Amino acid sequence: MNLGIEGRSALVVGASRGIGMEVARELRAEGCKVVTVARTGRTDLNMDLMESDQPQRLIDTLEMMPPEIIVHVMGGSQGITSTLAPAEDWIKVWRLNLGVALDINRAFIPVMQKNRWGRVIHISSNAPRLNIGYCPYTSAKAALDSYVKMVSKEVSKDGVVLAAVAPGIVLTPGRYFASLGEKEQEEYFNKYIPIQRFGRAEEVAKLVAYMASDHAAYMAGAIVPIDGGAR
Repeated sequence: MNLGIEGRSALVVGASRGIGMEVARELRAEGCKVVTVARTGRTDLNMDLMESDQPQRLIDTLEMMPPEIIVHVMGGSQGITSTLAPAEDWIKVWRLNLGVALDINRAFIPVMQKNRWGRVIHISSNAPRLNIGYCPYTSAKAALDSYVKMVSKEVSKDGVVLAAVAPGIVLTPGRYFASLGEKEQEEYFNKYIPIQRFGRAEEVAKLVAYMASDHAAYMAGAIVPIDGGAR
């Protein structure tokens, strides 16, 4: 499908591997001019956006070519698993999953509004819907979903579509689920995933690319699951 975004400028935040890498590849295949950023890896810009001054550095770097499409892939638990973790740990998780994106969006959404076109796609999770996972992480993703809904109400009239894609478990090398044996995977599928397999990063990337196109113009504020019918 020709998504009609050839020549659009795009920024993929958290693009060193997995979903982020595949999103960048998919957008480039559609003809977008893509800038990738991550803390490590083969990206256009290597920045640790969790450092307080780095989001502004990124914004300044892109000032002459502000992105028309932004895909926020940064996220994770930061290894903080306890519901009783101190507030400063919860804040770290919130910043990784939402706070950095807020800084970037505040800079570029007004430009999109002025130009009457823009796409901001966040990678969320099915964790808030299913009430699973570590509480700090799931709470941060729930806050992200609410942010998407609320901000969308303000900017959609200006041609800016803010939305989120909510994957289930996507098989990523080096992550826990990639290490499961065949029997363990089967047990997990029988319990949680009717489609009987994990997701693939390229499947999520194709959905993200669609959401970044004119075909998704009526999907403002959408939180779109892609999780194999997880329960």
